Amino acid sequence: PASMSKLMTLYILFDEIQNGTLSLDTKLTVSEKAWRKGGSKMFLEPGTEVTVMALLKGIIIQSGNDACIVVAESIAGDENTFSELMNKKASELGLRNSNFSNSTGWPDENHYMTAADLAILASRLMKDYPEFLYLFKEKNYTYNDISQNNRNPLLFSYKFADGLKTGYTEDSGYSLVATAKKNDRRLILIVSGLKSEKERREESKKLFEWAFKEFINIKLFNKSDIIQQADVWIGKKSITDLYSTKDIVFTIKKEDLKKYDAKIVFTNPIVAPISTNQVYGKVLINNTVNGEIEYPLYAIEKIEKAGFLKKITTSLSYLIFGGYAE
Repeated sequence: PASMSKLMTLYILFDEIQNGTLSLDTKLTVSEKAWRKGGSKMFLEPGTEVTVMALLKGIIIQSGNDACIVVAESIAGDENTFSELMNKKASELGLRNSNFSNSTGWPDENHYMTAADLAILASRLMKDYPEFLYLFKEKNYTYNDISQNNRNPLLFSYKFADGLKTGYTEDSGYSLVATAKKNDRRLILIVSGLKSEKERREESKKLFEWAFKEFINIKLFNKSDIIQQADVWIGKKSITDLYSTKDIVFTIKKEDLKKYDAKIVFTNPIVAPISTNQVYGKVLINNTVNGEIEYPLYAIEKIEKAGFLKKITTSLSYLIFGGYAE
């Protein structure tokens, strides 16, 4: 993944800021190891102190390996221990095919990620820390009197792009995890192994335009919309509403617009007691770009078991009428 893996270093740093362990004004000390690190730099000086905000810009805009090591050592004591934090966070985020050996993306046979994991990480970073996204579209940063342009080529050639991170080593080739927003649709793209900066730039633009043109999002329900009513068996209330905790949205090819199916699956009636954190049904959607997908449904309220008299009347109602008589 080369420097694209710096997104994980940033995720952990954002987490520290959000938790109050660090602030944007906190000053961190530059070690000799950080100063000596090769590759891309923000040109820190050993023994000096640098603010977290400066380090953020140094990592995001200048892809500074030195800045990453300062962050790693300040948070975890040393880079190896910080790598353990990276792997722990990867597991929490559901990155199933990633392993981190350093904070920078420096070549190592035990340091790897898949494109799918990079997409998940980019998506979570934007969702969990939107207050920092503006930094990813800044085109230039000057530190220590040395001005460097953002390495993301799309910021200068594709008007819809606004992040995230490039990567390059001889082994990995030219890589990019990018995001672009057009007409309120946001896409994430990952390319790797390309032969030149030009190829990385041009192929990324082509892929974005193809995806914006050929695919659309369908939103069936907003989160918290009532999707289905269900009967409640022997509860203090006889009916409950089922809803999704997330927007029910999916992506399909435009040519498949009339081919998708959506259905609600649930058991009726639901047996009391009813809780609000248990799944009582699901919405199934097929023919999406991800095949069949599902969204769990939850009860909107807790419902306790009915008393003895209600149990009798409910049972009689079912026997006589095949349903409830309130």
